[in-house]
Amino acid sequence: MIEDLNKIFFTPGDVVTIKHDIENKPQMLVKGKESKTIRDKDEKGSHFMGIRCFWFTSEHLYQEQVFSTKDLVHVDYK
Repeated sequence: MIEDLNKIFFTPGDVVTIKHDIENKPQMLVKGKESKTIRDKDEKGSHFMGIRCFWFTSEHLYQEQVFSTKDLVHVDYK
């Protein structure tokens, strides 16, 4: 986890969860950031979409999803 003033960054391998108070929310591992390449007439840019995370369900099924950074918090094991 890297913090820059009030910004929180997520790096691959970080353990995160959804910050909203919902039942059965999983602990997930950050796989990486997700971007989409947008091509304009003369320019080629990248648009940040979110953080790709993965986890396993209680039935041991692999799940993967892209989340907004606003919806994630780091899990603190201390």
